[in-house]
Amino acid sequence: MAILTSPANAETLPHGPWLARAQGAAIFTGSVNLFSTALANFGLVVFLLLFLCVLVGPERRSLAWSTFPRWVALAIGLYLGWQAIGILYTDAPLDYAWESLYADRKILYILPLALLFGAEAPRRSFLAAFMLVNVVALALSFGLALPAVHSLFPRRMPTNVLHSHATQAMSFAMACFLSLWYASQSPDLRRRVVFLLLSLGFLLNIVMVTTGRSGYLAFLVFVVVAFGLWRGLRGVLIGLAAASLIAVGVFQLSSTVRERVMQGVDEASTYMSVKQVNSLGERMLLYHTALEMVAQHPLLGTGTGSFKGQFAALVSQRYTGWKAASFDDPHNQYLFVLVENGAIGLATFLFLLLCLYRACDKSTIYGQMAAASLLAWSATSLFSGHFRTFPEGHMIVFVLGVLMTPLQAGAAPSGARNPA
Repeated sequence: MAILTSPANAETLPHGPWLARAQGAAIFTGSVNLFSTALANFGLVVFLLLFLCVLVGPERRSLAWSTFPRWVALAIGLYLGWQAIGILYTDAPLDYAWESLYADRKILYILPLALLFGAEAPRRSFLAAFMLVNVVALALSFGLALPAVHSLFPRRMPTNVLHSHATQAMSFAMACFLSLWYASQSPDLRRRVVFLLLSLGFLLNIVMVTTGRSGYLAFLVFVVVAFGLWRGLRGVLIGLAAASLIAVGVFQLSSTVRERVMQGVDEASTYMSVKQVNSLGERMLLYHTALEMVAQHPLLGTGTGSFKGQFAALVSQRYTGWKAASFDDPHNQYLFVLVENGAIGLATFLFLLLCLYRACDKSTIYGQMAAASLLAWSATSLFSGHFRTFPEGHMIVFVLGVLMTPLQAGAAPSGARNPA
């Protein structure tokens, strides 16, 4: 399969100490982001300072200028620029509107990351660190799910080791396919078996232990993308069939998946009559009300940072109890942009996603993983705001920034093995 191929002519760039330190800080930040916001914020500061040191020094010549994603930079500028314009007509407090704009700052990190990670060696280091964190989390998650351990902490949610169930499930979905790539690369049979078992372990954890529904969808998207990259449109159709068979099979065999899915169906169908808030019921109310807000301001939206206030004013006139509560976003990335920034804002966001996908070099495993992750995040963001939330938002930014661009030719061959 194409998603399991390795670049045939991968090469590394010569670089100095500041470049290596900046890459190391980025790898550290992308790894700790999976489980610690505080460490991730610390790493971001160090990473950006070190990148500035590279940028103002002689090592800037070693940056990947030739593969810099210029269209992505333009799309980011349009997207954030229109949000900045939205502050001019919002009714939200100015500080809150700027805070909403600031929440999207993470997409800017794609640009320095793309300049730093032009060579293959630091990309492999990034994937190795990502894999290590996920393997440790996998072991802890299975261990904490054991009945003997669970009985010691009856009031805890012990299976969630990373930021949240959504973070863990989506990260494990990517790690599952990364394990398959490592297995395909290894010349040693024992290592291949280990990585294949790890891939199976990640899948079993998503199905049986981690309860994040986002992980289910992300995994199925990875399946479809893998087939699509292998056989084009025909592969997409095969992938859809395979994903459907997997979904039906897992639904029948896994009580955890079946309970989560049926719980969601029940919550979505009865949300108007229940007295207690629930996940899917909350989303249904948010979708319904948000669409009414869009109908009132379709082109420009209600203004950057205005969703919370506008939503609260609308539901307080109609409902009582949990239905009259205020919410920050509708748990749908596209609907959120459409409400606050209108059809123009949504167009800039979709243009950004298109530019990001086109910037992914799908001739290498790195660009393929970036493209698959982008499509997975795009799908799960129909039911959440994974481009804006801290852990998932930073995860996709680092995956894209580090992996998506073509490998830049350098001085010395990396000796990467092509398993195809």
